[in-house]
Amino acid sequence: MEQYRYVIVGNSAGAMSAARALRKSDNAGSLLMLSEEHYPAYSRPLIAKHLSEAKGVDTMRLVAPEFYQENAIELSLGTRAVGFNPVEHIIKTADGRTIAFERLLLATGSSPVVPPIPGHDASGVFTFTTFDDARQIAAHLPAVERAVIVGGGFIGLSAADALCKRGVEVTVVEMQNRILSLMLDQTASRMVEDAATTSGARVMTSRRVESINVDPMAGNSVTSVTLDDGSRLACEMVIVAVGVRPRTEIAAGVLQVDRGIIVDRCMQTSADDVFACGDACQTTDFVRRSQQVIAVWPNAVAGGAIAGTNMTGLFHEYDGSTTLNALPYFGVTVGSAGIVDDDRPDAETLVSHSKGCYRKVMLHDNIVTGMVFAGDTTRCGLIHTLMKRRTPVGDWKNSLVSEEFGLLSLPEELWRDSLTTNGANGAIM
Repeated sequence: MEQYRYVIVGNSAGAMSAARALRKSDNAGSLLMLSEEHYPAYSRPLIAKHLSEAKGVDTMRLVAPEFYQENAIELSLGTRAVGFNPVEHIIKTADGRTIAFERLLLATGSSPVVPPIPGHDASGVFTFTTFDDARQIAAHLPAVERAVIVGGGFIGLSAADALCKRGVEVTVVEMQNRILSLMLDQTASRMVEDAATTSGARVMTSRRVESINVDPMAGNSVTSVTLDDGSRLACEMVIVAVGVRPRTEIAAGVLQVDRGIIVDRCMQTSADDVFACGDACQTTDFVRRSQQVIAVWPNAVAGGAIAGTNMTGLFHEYDGSTTLNALPYFGVTVGSAGIVDDDRPDAETLVSHSKGCYRKVMLHDNIVTGMVFAGDTTRCGLIHTLMKRRTPVGDWKNSLVSEEFGLLSLPEELWRDSLTTNGANGAIM
């Protein structure tokens, strides 16, 4: 039986952050990292670059090739963990390995949701969350003139943007009344939709794909989709991007699981010596004051760092995170965090709209609870810092949506404290 002091299941943002933190406290304990994928760690948000610019996975890597060796990490690619026993401290893989561990981290991430739409398994239907997904879509493109994206969230819009750049006729079908509905408010969503239309994409909101139609005489390849109003959209490709779900199957029946794997503030699960981080687990949303699955990159990195540190026997607590996104779509950069629409009677909304830029900040009891920016997101990091620190904004709150807002817009005691504690760049980012 193989034996390791530490085993990490996963090889993306949370897993890599945990490995770095772990090695800061223990540079000698044996460490095995298991990954289902066949590539060293890469940035999943960048996979659209493979579609639009044929960028290889090496251009997306999170660490230098020598990182694993320099940090004494044994990386086992193409290896799927299928179960574990927290009492016996063993984990099993699909290829028959049994591995003993002292401390285990589950950084299993999330998987795409594929609704049971008739035809969802046809040739020409794809998801878009991994580099292999991007490779398969790119390989199929020579046979594609028209594509339908099922879902107008951040994954669907990334795919649509990349395909438009390749000259594909793209239609986005979104069942909600606007695209990016979980990330943006109505105004910012409209700005992105206008940019998408200008780029050649068609956006259909408040519509649903009822079936994916195929040609049985041509290998069951996609020919069209049927919408809920009975209309058909001809296409040769369908990308299903309706959302993701935490990958908790390895924990089912073994650990406490709700929407994700339940962890405490030390990122430890309900089992001793077993930790979890990233998209697979629930952490504290410091804005909503509740346990949530927060499937964003910064949460994975921060939670992974806490988990990796505590796996070595130290005691650090995670303060939590909140939804935080900043991405470019069709030439418009958008960013948001926390609550993007707040209809509570005592909530306050600050808005400015100028020079193609939209800025909106949500307040409750003079504390920032959310923001939406479009066209210019350079100040999102600073406002996010105010959110996390629950800094009362008081008399200077209107400056939050000013075109000139920056570190020096804060009261002197705040920006001097930020400079002393984090450095100017750290405070902004």
